[in-house]
Amino acid sequence: MGLTMEWTALGAILLASCGHVLIKMGLVAAAHGTAEMGLVQRIVQYVLQPGVAAGLAVYGFGTLLWIAAVSRRNISFLYPLTALNYVLVTMGGTLFFGEHISAGRWIGIAVVVLGVALLQLSVTGEKA
Repeated sequence: MGLTMEWTALGAILLASCGHVLIKMGLVAAAHGTAEMGLVQRIVQYVLQPGVAAGLAVYGFGTLLWIAAVSRRNISFLYPLTALNYVLVTMGGTLFFGEHISAGRWIGIAVVVLGVALLQLSVTGEKA
């Protein structure tokens, strides 16, 4: 029977968010000594960084899940779910990089989540 397309889409969103955070971790680790490099050298340095490579792989697997979900469900139903990336990546920035998130940004993220919830409620029962 397998996973429902909603769970597949949510898995894709979670993996995309994790991929973004891993890429950032790799970029932070690679930042030392890249200022004097040319653009191509910097890109190679970044891509060879284990965190960036892992992030790209995780993001790529998430993309495969997304393809599976979109192939069986209306994109107008699924795509608003990707706004959850805002929440997950913001939480990752806070937890892993010590980024300060203002109350205004948290309120904005809450509005986005509320909007996603309302959009999903409005299409209940819609499958294809």
